[in-house]
Amino acid sequence: MDSTSQRALKAYLWLIAIYHLFVGLAVNMSDHFTKLIAATYGATVDWTPQFTYILHPLGAFMIVLGFLAAVAARDPERYDAVVFGFIGLFLVRALHRVVFGDVLTSAFSISSTRNTLNMVAMAAQAVLLFLLWRAARARPSTP
Repeated sequence: MDSTSQRALKAYLWLIAIYHLFVGLAVNMSDHFTKLIAATYGATVDWTPQFTYILHPLGAFMIVLGFLAAVAARDPERYDAVVFGFIGLFLVRALHRVVFGDVLTSAFSISSTRNTLNMVAMAAQAVLLFLLWRAARARPSTP
């Protein structure tokens, strides 16, 4: 039987999977949801056909990431590399917010406050996933 930390890790991986699958499918199938997603990031976007098209490969990556997260959610101990891949992804996305913050502001009108909040959210996801993975991998000590 799974421990509480293992169940929590699995649940979090399922949330990651659902989010990535939803975003990936939405970006490829629905302009309405794509615009809603951009709004949740605080982005003001010039929805040209060129910009909209370039989102489709991004959506494809999101779909694949969703499937990988779902596989890992079923058996996280077997798929440590996938878990660490997501930890790395969230850290890189947080770092992008720091390194390219000025670009986000000028290109998408994302305020520095909003950008910082998004960066903290990305970093928190990485930390939470790492802590859940570590707790789930911990073995009870025997006397």
